[in-house]
Amino acid sequence: MNSRLSLTVLVLAIILTPVSAQAQETEFVTVYGAQLPELDPQRALFSNEAQIHTALYEGLFTYDPQSLEPVRALAQSWERSADKKLYRFTIRENARWSDGTTITAEDFVRSWFRMLDLNADYATFFDVIAGAKEYRTGRDRNPEHVGIKAIDLRTLEVSLVRPVAYFTRLLCHQSFSLIHPSMLNVKDWRAAIPYPVNGPYKPVSITDDELVLAKNDQYWDAQNVSIPTLRMMFTDDDALATSLFNTGHVHWLAGPGTYEEILLQTAVQVFPIYSTHYWFFNCRSAPWNDRRVRRALALLLPWDTIRSGDLYRLPAKTLVLPLPGYAKTKGIEKADREEALKLLSEAGYPNGEGLPEIVIAFADYERPRSIATSFKTEWEKALGLKVSLKPMEPASYYQTIGSRAESSSFTLAHETWIGDFADPEAFLQMWTSGAPLNIAGYDDPAYMESMDQSYSAGDDARMVLLSQAETELLQGAACLPIYHNFAASVIDTDYIQGWYQNALDVHPYKYLRFGTPSINPNVARAGSASTIARITASVQ
Repeated sequence: MNSRLSLTVLVLAIILTPVSAQAQETEFVTVYGAQLPELDPQRALFSNEAQIHTALYEGLFTYDPQSLEPVRALAQSWERSADKKLYRFTIRENARWSDGTTITAEDFVRSWFRMLDLNADYATFFDVIAGAKEYRTGRDRNPEHVGIKAIDLRTLEVSLVRPVAYFTRLLCHQSFSLIHPSMLNVKDWRAAIPYPVNGPYKPVSITDDELVLAKNDQYWDAQNVSIPTLRMMFTDDDALATSLFNTGHVHWLAGPGTYEEILLQTAVQVFPIYSTHYWFFNCRSAPWNDRRVRRALALLLPWDTIRSGDLYRLPAKTLVLPLPGYAKTKGIEKADREEALKLLSEAGYPNGEGLPEIVIAFADYERPRSIATSFKTEWEKALGLKVSLKPMEPASYYQTIGSRAESSSFTLAHETWIGDFADPEAFLQMWTSGAPLNIAGYDDPAYMESMDQSYSAGDDARMVLLSQAETELLQGAACLPIYHNFAASVIDTDYIQGWYQNALDVHPYKYLRFGTPSINPNVARAGSASTIARITASVQ
């Protein structure tokens, strides 16, 4: 079925549902962007996938929906050694897969080793575990040398390479979730639905336009899961999303929508999050792997204009949003043509002569195009370089720039990164040598020295060393921060209880409950002809 037509059918089905059935509030509907989620939690990368995975999967810990403090999930209890490098977790007695089988410590061992075998994007998060980095990179493939052990049926032991102050926070991340043994070697997870999971909800069906989940009655905390069914719609149609929310047929717009046209303006949620939009050089080949060349080009840019407060609520001079106790980091804040020309001359490119064409890749939205155009204009004016713009389809942009096959097709690209836990390493680990998330190919000895030293340092000294590493990254212009981000959603938090603004923009589905709407749902719920015509017209 044509995807646009199938979405129209879905919309009609929602609108024509009798009012009496809708009043029971048995289904919670979220609208996400058009890109379908990766259902494999170990291969997933994007924030919308992390949100969806809060419904399907769970690990030892999960997030408190308001404070983001780690809350025990499958871990009934845990203890830590005096040197803070050995953890023992006791699995809950009532932990079950959705097919009713018992969850054991060995399930964690199998799931985590799968992540190391895949060496997927978030595999570097496991590097704090003894032997994990050596195993995933192939230097030592002996699993006995990795600090992940099932001591007995319900006891998991984890040995770390160093004390990790944020370890229980890290364990909230989706990459530490459990995968059912039947899914360990499955390639097409969508075709495998329904498959066993261990989260508060289980998958029922998926199409090109929607994902449907049902409450998992085998979930250890099922008595505290209120909503029977979750429906997730996927579209980039802002008019459709806005109409569906305004008429009461959708509860949460998690992306698309024309927010100024939302009738209930108190439902528009805008708040700062632990996230940064930045541009980066492709450091995999010469001359862009030369710190002097990158820095010279960065020093030719008018940063006050590019990071203007008129354009952004929170302009960013650093990659890491300032945190309490984190030492001040220094990035490139203003142009310096004299130093730029000196650096180019030292690198063997006097006045830019001999530099190859610069190709700037970007998702084809207004703001990235404007930034890319500024870079092009300034570099052509200052050095007479050939600079080409390479707009890409937004839905596939991040997959494209992260592809090994495309790694040599651009000089400069952009990314927006949301920290997965409230610590500078959430941003800095991805720039370490050989990290799967290091799509820039950044490899700097000074950076790695500071990072390596930080692993064994005390709390205060660690923060200083991490700041030094970030300063090296920024001064070498591998990373060019532009602004820190704000999250935007549309949800009536009087009606939908358990949803809170927080710095990671993560809202676990298990905590959501229906309350009382701020305004009674529009009478269009009855499916009047005018409403049907108005909403479906937007998907023709």
